[in-house]
Amino acid sequence: MAIKRKLASIIRHCPPLFKLGSKLYHTVDSGFKSLSPGAPGAIEWAFEKAAELHPGGPVGDYYEFGLYKGYTFYTAYRTAMRMGLVQTRFFGFDSFQGLPQVEDMDRAGGRFFKGQFACSREQVEKSLLKNGLDFNKIRLIEGFYEDTLTDELKNTIEAGPAGVVLLDCDLYSSTNTALSWLEGLIVDKTVVLFDDWYSFTEGEKYGQQRALNEFVQRNPSLVFEPVSDYESNGRTFIVRTKA
Repeated sequence: MAIKRKLASIIRHCPPLFKLGSKLYHTVDSGFKSLSPGAPGAIEWAFEKAAELHPGGPVGDYYEFGLYKGYTFYTAYRTAMRMGLVQTRFFGFDSFQGLPQVEDMDRAGGRFFKGQFACSREQVEKSLLKNGLDFNKIRLIEGFYEDTLTDELKNTIEAGPAGVVLLDCDLYSSTNTALSWLEGLIVDKTVVLFDDWYSFTEGEKYGQQRALNEFVQRNPSLVFEPVSDYESNGRTFIVRTKA
């Protein structure tokens, strides 16, 4: 993993080479796993914390934005079932075509490009079925977020309060759209994981940090208490409401 990161940091300065290298890596690496080494453990912690925050009651639903191959989604389901959280529903959102067109500030550093992290819905569903997920408990929503994340969708899926949220959608634009849709679903005691918190070394004016800052400005009654970071670029939060 360290060698891969070092190589990526070198070839990133040559966008065509970086794009080619990324496509080759994801084509060859066909295993069912997460690209974020610390994400599975962070998800397990998130559900344990959610259960602790809701003693004796339902913890809320699980929302994941950016499934890639589906391993973190599988981890969430497996963890919840192990803990007996049978009332939790699981919603996964992905274009299944990779990232959208990368524009404006998301172009900084040449880290991301259109189609990156693509994995077909067929492949994701096949992996989830193979690993025992009950499709009566899960719902996958296909499409780019600006097209699919609507009030109509909220009503259709009867979206309920979020117990755990994983935002693994890399870009400011995608994270901002997802957070806007989650308004009213992120509530007191929701546990939120930003898997790409440090993807932009330029700081809080970019990426997920900027998206969260803007969300908090729109929702001043919510406080995101940082808990810990996880490998490689993630950060966990517990949401509280101001007294």
